[in-house]
Amino acid sequence: MIKTGFWLLLLLAFLQAGCKTGPSRKTEAAEPVKLESNLTAASLEQSILTEVNEYRKQMKLAPLRVNSVIATEAGLHSQAMARKQVAFGHGGYGGRVKRISIRLEGLVGSAENVAVGKMSAKEVVKRWLNSPTHRKNIEGPYNLTGIGVSKDATGRFYYTQLFIRK
Repeated sequence: MIKTGFWLLLLLAFLQAGCKTGPSRKTEAAEPVKLESNLTAASLEQSILTEVNEYRKQMKLAPLRVNSVIATEAGLHSQAMARKQVAFGHGGYGGRVKRISIRLEGLVGSAENVAVGKMSAKEVVKRWLNSPTHRKNIEGPYNLTGIGVSKDATGRFYYTQLFIRK
């Protein structure tokens, strides 16, 4: 159960292993970055959305809008990774997209970015932008998003950002 409640599920995230519809990939975890002590999953989600949309604005792309259905799926995936119920990566991506498409008719495209580590939102997005696969997802023709961030028992964050075109 997410401690920060419903709003936690309405926000965003992504990093280490970008994915469209291909198989899961693992990459090395990011080096820890010193974070503010009051950092919460919800504040990270909102900040990631802000960072991604600022970048999209610079690229003359429309901002992504948060959708609660998509955010729920992103949040559940981050929680499962943080609880070690699934390995870090894109395992179950097809199921997430299928559940989203059942609730949001007219889905025509999707992608996912994930990340792990003690990083600020700015650092997560910076690392994604330095990866061609992740950057392609951020710059993609998507209009909806959902971001989920969850913290494990050691304080390490897991980030998931889903991108949807409808």
